Amino acid sequence: MKLVLIALAVAHNWYSGHHDPVTGYECCDNKDCRVISPRFVEPLPGGNFNIRTGSKTKYFIPKNRVLESEDSQYHICTSAPHMTIRCFFAPRGLT
Repeated sequence: MKLVLIALAVAHNWYSGHHDPVTGYECCDNKDCRVISPRFVEPLPGGNFNIRTGSKTKYFIPKNRVLESEDSQYHICTSAPHMTIRCFFAPRGLT
């Protein structure tokens, strides 16, 4: 159990210190950050992205809001109750 908590704490710290370059939102200000499957991410021309978070919900993320991921995965940070996207990370080469 301790290893799981330590792993979660380390993973949580990965987002700390990052801010959305446009809105200034903190990526991990007690907000939910997590990996998002590439099947929910649609890269668009010019470095923009569409993100699907539900069957009909789609968010447009302009290039100037995309942060570089520290691994080879997509990550999203959201805040409740309206699923506001605080930060979006894309793998290197897609930002």
